[in-house]
Amino acid sequence: GWLAGLRDPIVGRALSALHGEPRTAWTVETLARLVGLSRSVFAERFTEMVGHPPMQYLTLWRMQLASRLLVDGGSVAEVATAVGYESEPAFSRAFKKVVGRAPGAWRKVRLESLP
Repeated sequence: GWLAGLRDPIVGRALSALHGEPRTAWTVETLARLVGLSRSVFAERFTEMVGHPPMQYLTLWRMQLASRLLVDGGSVAEVATAVGYESEPAFSRAFKKVVGRAPGAWRKVRLESLP
């Protein structure tokens, strides 16, 4: 998935952009323009190489970053901003949808399970 995408010159550029600037308000259109493809061709190629559509991948990447920041002690508001959400409630809804718990509740359970 992800490694195959990195090897592809087009998808690799998009992945580098997403990873380098997760706070950016990316769209399929802006990513497609960045790599010089139409939206549909880009989305299809990305999905085929990575295993997720571009915006779903971005959400998963942001939640992975958010999880680390939450464990490191960032407030929910700080983490929301750091991973590209304009509001704490929007971030909390997205986090809960992907991870299964609200950010604060997830952090509490996660920290309780650490030695």
